[in-house]
Amino acid sequence: MKKILMAVVAAFAFAAAAFAQEVDLTDASKTIKFPEEFNLGKWYDAKWDAYWEFESDNISLYKGDSKIVSFSGKIKNWNMSVSTRGLEISFDCDATSRSYKVTKPIASSSDLELEVERHDVPSTDKNKKWKTTILRQQ
Repeated sequence: MKKILMAVVAAFAFAAAAFAQEVDLTDASKTIKFPEEFNLGKWYDAKWDAYWEFESDNISLYKGDSKIVSFSGKIKNWNMSVSTRGLEISFDCDATSRSYKVTKPIASSSDLELEVERHDVPSTDKNKKWKTTILRQQ
């Protein structure tokens, strides 16, 4: 019970920090800037055998040691909010033709939920939308 309470308190702290920092990222020329309290690092995406790296001013996607995409300056519709599911970050990227949502669930785990919607394939494509858990790396 204490862990759940601490997770809820942490989620509200993240939300307060996110809303206190006024950053307009709807313009793709802007850079990503996370609050200092945001948990930065790397997460493994087993679905695509790739790594997501959240830095203080960027989000990058790696396949092995090769950087596939750096989202800095390529995002629009940036949104950071808190819901009953946890802390949610969502954004669109025209360069990848995708919309992304990353959720830190209210739980003691440091894993994240990743939802992706592709805009470059028909709605019948099995990879049009997917959801997966990405695992925190040491």
